[in-house]
Amino acid sequence: MIRWLLLIPFALLIAIGVSGTFFLIATIVDPVMAMLTGDTLFVGFWSLVDAVFAAEDPGPIVEDAFLAVGRIMFTLLIFPPLLIAIISEVLGMRSLLWHALATGILTAAVPWILRGSARIATPAELHVSLVLGLTGAVAGLVYWLIAGREPRRPDPSAA
Repeated sequence: MIRWLLLIPFALLIAIGVSGTFFLIATIVDPVMAMLTGDTLFVGFWSLVDAVFAAEDPGPIVEDAFLAVGRIMFTLLIFPPLLIAIISEVLGMRSLLWHALATGILTAAVPWILRGSARIATPAELHVSLVLGLTGAVAGLVYWLIAGREPRRPDPSAA
């Protein structure tokens, strides 16, 4: 019972924090990700500034911007480890390989699932998927290190 109330939420919180940090570092260090996120943030920021100064009441615009960023963060960083943790706990799957691969694959697949159109991916899109997959794998690894391993049972012959 303590596992469900304390250990799993704690493990998810730490795993999501570590994977978010990994993603932030990857977007700074990796040249392709730095270019893509830099351009996106630049255009997004100036679009937000233009909309705020053009509006009579900028409150709803800023609120919508924060809500959009929160949705993106939830979809890419929180939802995949949470779903895999729930599936793992319900089915009793405690393998490191399961946690890292399943979370990585799901995280990498989220943009493709949400896009919903079938077309050939560009190299930049594949690169972003690779970085997202590594981000998910980091989350799965950290979750497994904290809460995913089989609990040790005392050896009855060691008495």
